[in-house]
Order: sequence, then structure tokens, then C-alpha cells
Amino acid sequence: MAVPEIDVAVLRPLIVVVPVIAAGVLWLLVTDPRRRGAAVLALVWNLIGLAGVNAVAVSAGWWRFADGGPAVVGVPVDLLVAWAVAWSMIPVLGARWLPLPYSLVALVLVDVYGMSALAPAVVLRADWWWGELLAVSTCLVPGAVLAGLTVRRRALGVRVGMQVLLFTAVLFAAIPVLGRAAGQRGPVARWADPAPVHVGGTLDSVAIQIGGLIAVIALAAVIEFYRAGGTPWPWDPPDHLVTTGPYAYVANPMQLCGTLLIVVTAVVTAQPLLLVAAGVAAAFSSGMAAWVEADALGGRFGREWTAYRGQVRDWIPRWRPAAVTAPARVYLARGCDPCSDLAAWIVRRSPVGLAVCAAEDHPADLRRIRYESAAPEFSCDGVRAVGEVLARVNLAWAVVGWVIATPGISRVLQLLVDACGGGPRDLPAGRNEDGHTPSMNEVAQ
Repeated sequence: MAVPEIDVAVLRPLIVVVPVIAAGVLWLLVTDPRRRGAAVLALVWNLIGLAGVNAVAVSAGWWRFADGGPAVVGVPVDLLVAWAVAWSMIPVLGARWLPLPYSLVALVLVDVYGMSALAPAVVLRADWWWGELLAVSTCLVPGAVLAGLTVRRRALGVRVGMQVLLFTAVLFAAIPVLGRAAGQRGPVARWADPAPVHVGGTLDSVAIQIGGLIAVIALAAVIEFYRAGGTPWPWDPPDHLVTTGPYAYVANPMQLCGTLLIVVTAVVTAQPLLLVAAGVAAAFSSGMAAWVEADALGGRFGREWTAYRGQVRDWIPRWRPAAVTAPARVYLARGCDPCSDLAAWIVRRSPVGLAVCAAEDHPADLRRIRYESAAPEFSCDGVRAVGEVLARVNLAWAVVGWVIATPGISRVLQLLVDACGGGPRDLPAGRNEDGHTPSMNEVAQ
């Protein structure tokens, strides 16, 4: 006798309730804030990734979903949430008792042998395993790797890079897609029903260029977190208070840039509803997020935090960097005419917290302009060093500095400078005719 199919109205709530309850129980049992934060990070990764994978799978015909309930890019929201929770919160929180690799193998086996049992909520085609392979390789495994590295504080560069990729997807994929879905389906937001996206024209070109500049500033803020030994994720912060880079001008550069990027996206995609999302993001950052941040950072850094916040505002940047920014030094050859000219230009602009020193006095054998910061300990040469110097002059020059110091851009610019005769060179003697070796201040004057 054939086994009758389970009613979708009964099956779908079970698919959602079981992993959500399991994750809730584990959340209560696991009180480690860092592991909880890693689980939430993996959840966001899987929500974004699985939405994209399922959209591809439905389009390719690997599987399809039963009609009913709200959906995003053709994927039912309830099933998407359940899938993401099962692939993130449960294995990451459960890793306290069961090693993460074992959980991942178990989840893959559950999918392989259990997906067909979800009919008619999910109907599979014979080659559905292509979609499963894509989901495992882009969602399950990377999310678990990110969470595991976050818990153990390993591979900082990998963690930062994956977070940048994730937040980029949130800003430029998830939020626009959700805004479009709300504009098309939401009864309150039908006034914002967007037209088909068409990028082009002067306004879009200007908006995209502004967005690129804002993204560079946001990346500069992330790089400052990386140098301090942490990431932008609240549960994976640096060990030191970050007061350099964009943080020398405004207290919340990433939140500010994120909000502005949503506004730019609203302009380019012609989605007025995204302006509401930008307002919500700004309100959240100004309210609850700021309150939590002030409590946490004030408790960790005490007077250092109080002195810093006494000089920078939440959303309105300063023109000159705050005086509490960590001190640094720049080394230029006093016997090199272009270097001495640059040293004079720097000194005239009175950079904040920056000492201009002679490269001849450096203990190492320098062949390029060198920038060194003690807190956090960091050094760079050439074009990147110039970018770091400009960030200590004023806001306008800082933006230029962050652009030219951006990874990739700085490399290309350095190649161009080297090709034009500004490559590395041995230090000149730097003595006058009377044998006197001038100081850097004398050269600058």
C-alpha cells in the first residue's frame, strides 16, 4: 500500500519548528558570548548564501517549493530560515559537545537521505544533488569555517575577508532584494513599487562613484580593526581601542558608511523604500547599538574611551583628526630633494600625532618613505605610507589617503610611481658643503 503524502500545512511548520527549538535550547545551554556571536555570524552567512543557492536551484529546476506563504527570490521564507538555522546555530553551538566536522557530516547525510521525505513541501528532480553540492560548498562549510575561526580567534585575515564579503552581500544584495520584495508585495509599501532596475545616466554614474568612495572609507575602517587584532563583528572585536584612520574623524564610520551606501543603492535601483531602510539602520545605530557599544567599550577602556568620545561625534565627522589618535612617525631622506620637499609639505600642514623624521636616523636600511605606528604596531612603505600620512592632515586629504592606500589600488599606484622614477633607492649622504648633516626640521624649513 502506498504511503499517503503528508499535508503541506502540517509538514512545513514541523520543518521550521524542530530546528528553531533545537537552536533555542542550545542557545540557553551555551552561555559563551563569543560562541553565540560566531553562531549568529554563521546564521547570517547561511541566510544570504542559501537564498542565492535556492534561487539558482529553482531556476535550474533542481527542486521546487510548494506554493504558499511569503517568499524571497522564489524561496519560502520559513523554509529558508529553518535551513539556515539548522546549518549554523545547531552545529556551531553544539560544537561544545560534538566536534564541528562531525556535525557537518551529519547535516549532509540528513540532507542526502532526508530531502526526498520533505515532499510535497520540496519536490526534487533527479539531478538535485548539484544544488546540494553548491549549497554545502558555499554555505554550510564556509559558514562553519568562519564560525570556528571566530571562536578560536584564528586566521584573522580570513575572518576579516569573509566578513567584508558577507556585509557586502548584505548591503548590495540582501537589502535591495528585500526592499524590492516589500515594494511589490507589501500592502503598506505599494506606493514604493519599484520599476525594473536600469542603471545608466549621469545621476547613476555620479551615485556609483560616490558609493565607491564611501565603500573605500568603510574598508579603511575595517583595515584599522584588522591592524588592532579584531574584526567589525561585535563579538569579535580588537583588543585595543581603535582611534586611527576613519575613527580619528567619526565614532561610527562603518555604520555611517553603511547607511549612506543604502541611500546610494536606493538612488541607483530607484527603490524609495530603501530610504526607509537607511533611516531604520541609522536609528538602530544611534539608539540601541550605540548604547550597547558605549557600555561595552566604556567598561573595557575606561578613561581612554571617555577621552576619545569627548573629541569625536557619532555621525558628523571632524575636519581634523582627534588629538587622541595614536602617535606615529614618517621617515624621509633628508638628502633627497623630492623627499625633503615632501617633508616640508607635510610639516607645513601640521599633521596630528605625526613626527617627521630623517630616514638616515632609522635603525634599518630604508629605501622608500616609511610610516610607522606604535599603537597598533604597524608599518608600511611607499605609496601606502603617503596615504597614511595624508590621513593625519584633515578630512579631505584623509579621503585621498584612504583611496591611494586601499589594497590593490596602492599596488597599481606604486608600480606607476616606480615606472616614473620614484622607485626604491639607496639613502644619499645628505651633507652640506661644510660637512654638516642637516636635521629634518632644517630640511623642512
